Amino acid sequence: GVLTQWVMAPAQMDVEFLQMFTVLRALRLIRLARAVRLIPSFKEMWLLLRGLTDSLRTLFWTMVIIFCVLYVFAIAATEMIGKHESFQDDEAVQLLFGDLLKSMLTLLQVMTLDTWADTVARPVMDKLPQMAMFFVFFITVAVFVLMNVITAVIVENAFAIAKEDEEQQAKMKERQKAKELEALREMFMEIDEDGSGELTTEEFLAAIKNEKVKRRLMVLEMEEGELEEVWNILDNGDGTLTVDEFTQGLRKMNGEARSKDILEMLKSLRKSVRDSVHLVDKIENMECTLVSMHEDVGEVQRDMGILLQVCRTLQATFTQAAANMQQRPPSAPMTTPKAPTGLPTAAKTIAAG
Repeated sequence: GVLTQWVMAPAQMDVEFLQMFTVLRALRLIRLARAVRLIPSFKEMWLLLRGLTDSLRTLFWTMVIIFCVLYVFAIAATEMIGKHESFQDDEAVQLLFGDLLKSMLTLLQVMTLDTWADTVARPVMDKLPQMAMFFVFFITVAVFVLMNVITAVIVENAFAIAKEDEEQQAKMKERQKAKELEALREMFMEIDEDGSGELTTEEFLAAIKNEKVKRRLMVLEMEEGELEEVWNILDNGDGTLTVDEFTQGLRKMNGEARSKDILEMLKSLRKSVRDSVHLVDKIENMECTLVSMHEDVGEVQRDMGILLQVCRTLQATFTQAAANMQQRPPSAPMTTPKAPTGLPTAAKTIAAG
């Protein structure tokens, strides 16, 4: 760099020690991982790097707590084992527990469960069997409790990082959605020539012939032959499109169908099936009603026919009586005209009906 070539080299200063700092250039990979974190294939890599960097503070306090635990137990081990008269001449035990530092390193080995029983505990228990309780208590505190708590904290931190990353991705998607809706809204305003806030079929078909609008629609992964079909898909039957119908519809058509969209479609289909079944029931009830009305009309028609026959019979009777009265001489006695034979039969039919 500039420092080594133009400053330190002319001054005949040793620059070899600076070469170790070139390893820090690998940290630039974190910037690369941050740039590709939204790509699904690199999500796990970003979570690992984010968890590693965010766990540094947790790792620091973990080392502090482990040091404190080792320090306390090392003091006890040095006093009870290293300075015990039974191990004054034992070089192996003095190598393990001769002073505080050696005791801390030995207990760190025990904490990692690295051959602690054969190389550490059993040589001490041969002369001091009661020290078994010391090693059991240390493993219980340092391994079973402390290390599991540290693992739980790190795992919880990883979950928090993953949740925070998901929230950030959701916010970025919302911002992207807002940009897309704004772009579609601007496209709507350009297509809406009369400024009414609604698109008609003529305006839309005229707009897709515009090269600028056609390119924008094709950016949304729509083929040129499918542009005329877009109107039939977006239109809900009223022949016009509002801003929300246009923007939301085009945005949903962009990309693959999501589970939410599929569920909404299934919900609409179920509603349509229920409405169709209800409509079929109404049609069947109406058909039954029409059949009943047809039967009633038939009965009324038969009654009207019988009544018409009775009226005709009465008309004939009265006509015959009037004719007889006109032909009768003034001195002739009054005679009751004979009713036609069809009248009692018609009357009986009406009474029976």
